[in-house]
This record gives sequence, structure tokens and C-alpha cells, in this order.
Amino acid sequence: MAGSHRWVDGFLERASGPLEIDRLVEEAPGVDAHTIMDVLGDQRLGSHVIEAMSDLMHPTDSMYFDAIFGAFHGQVAIRNWLVPTMSDIAFIEFVPTAAPEAFRRDGGTSSVDEWQMWANLGDERMPLPRGVSTRHYADGWVRWNADVYDTSPMRRPPTDPAAEVDALPAPPRTPWPTEPMEAPARSAALEAWLDAPPEERGALDHGDIHTIMVTPGLGLDPDVVGPLWHPTESRLHEPTAEYAGRDEISAHLSVRRARRTSLTLERVGEPLFNGSCTAFEWVATAPGGPSVRGTSVCRYTDGLITYAADYYDTAEAS
Repeated sequence: MAGSHRWVDGFLERASGPLEIDRLVEEAPGVDAHTIMDVLGDQRLGSHVIEAMSDLMHPTDSMYFDAIFGAFHGQVAIRNWLVPTMSDIAFIEFVPTAAPEAFRRDGGTSSVDEWQMWANLGDERMPLPRGVSTRHYADGWVRWNADVYDTSPMRRPPTDPAAEVDALPAPPRTPWPTEPMEAPARSAALEAWLDAPPEERGALDHGDIHTIMVTPGLGLDPDVVGPLWHPTESRLHEPTAEYAGRDEISAHLSVRRARRTSLTLERVGEPLFNGSCTAFEWVATAPGGPSVRGTSVCRYTDGLITYAADYYDTAEAS
């Protein structure tokens, strides 16, 4: 907390004068997953939070992806896009839907923030899609920020024919660096659990649930993950629907499996796990169809899944 407070102090001192849009910050701010969560949550930043975020990006080796505008590389390019764009949509509020998660990984740390957009239009407050920001940090810089959400609701024609609304660009087709989904090694306890009849499968160690969720053929199999959902206190969020409780979620997963048998799923980077939460970035491709970029988050309590969310753009999928 002390490090993040000092960094915000220094930024606010710089921001007391004019902030040039083309400035290049070359001194490493020294941020990691926990520091960034403190910095972006510091209420003193106010409207400067986007400027601050830009200063935290690595001068050259950084990427910021947005589901509408695509990927930008390097601190200056990111700032030149991010600052004016967020200024244009100042009427949109980003409200957290869950506590942020921090992860350790090879070569650095990562964080995941989930949120919902709300449009504040005069006296009216309108809900917009939920989304997730995945950030990776190394050597004191933000190296990667990917904001994934469903853009379809924002692409629909306005209900007021007289309304003037700028058309959104086509969904971006970003060439993601993907690798095949590889199954982690299974513990003896997990092997025994998988060998047991479904009706005898109970709670599992969280590390074993993580292994299931990131293993091809297991994480998408409702017969495997069905018993792991909490009977009543569990939720699954998808771009167009929400499901609650083991029975409702399992029924939905069975229907979903029939629709997704032909999908090829590849990972973008390493799956993340911190003991109670799994997060991983992915690209799904259907034969002859477009590739869809997504992020999945799954949380565990007392050996059961209590929360999961799949974020992707249904406009990109179509």
C-alpha cells in the first residue's frame, strides 16, 4: 500500500501541470498485481485514473486490447487511444461485480478485475454488458491488458429513430499468440475422484478443481463438473444469460456441450490459479468460422465451484 500511495503522490504532482498526450514515461513504476489494484482503487486519482493507467504501461513492450477497438502496442500508442476514447464515454461507469484477484506466475504477477458497464444518461441509468480486465505485470510494468466483453448490445440500432449514434467498428480480428490447451498432471486424489461413480463424487481440493477446469475434455464436460457446483449457492454467467444452482447450471452445460462439440479451444498464455480462483484467456475456433477471444473466471469455496463466468463477444462469434 505504501508503494502505491507514493506512486499516486508523484503522479498527482505531475498532473498538477499539463500532461502531454505524447509523453513517454521511462522510469519503471514498480507495479505488480497488488500494487496496481491499490493504485487504480485510489480515489485521489479521480478523472486522472486513465492517464495514470497509461503511465503504468511499458514504454514499448506493452499491449492493451479492447473488444471494440482491438489491440494497441506501446505506452504512447495506448495513451493516444485510451485517454481520448475514455473521455468520449465519460458517461459510462465501470462498477466492480466481484473482488479483484491477484496471481503469481512464472516471470511476474497477474490480476483479474470483473465489472459491469452502466450508462448514466441524465436521470436514466442503463445497464450495459459485464466484462473482465486481465493484466500481466513484469519488471515493474504493466505488460498486458485485455478487456473482454460482449459488444452486441451496443451494436443494436437505437430505439429512437432520431437518435444520432456513431456506428461501431467491426469486431477486431487480433492475431493472438495461442498454444494448445495442455492437461496438467493429475493428483492421485483426482484420479480416484474421476474413477468414482458420478453420484459418489463430492468436494475436491481446489488445485484438483483447477486441473479439471483447464483440462480439455474435462472442464467442458457437464458429467465431470456437474457434481462440483454448489447445490444452491453457485452462479454461472455468460454474455446473454445467468444460471443459478447445480441443477440449472448442469442442465445448461449439457445443452451447451451439444452446441460446442466442434470447437477447438486454445489458450492465450498460462492459466492462472491462486488457491481459490482460476482464470485463463483463450481463443475458440469453429470449423470454417471466425475465431472468438474469451476469458474465463472460476471461484471455489470449500471444495466446490461457487462462481464462474465466461466472457466473449457474441458479435465476434457471428
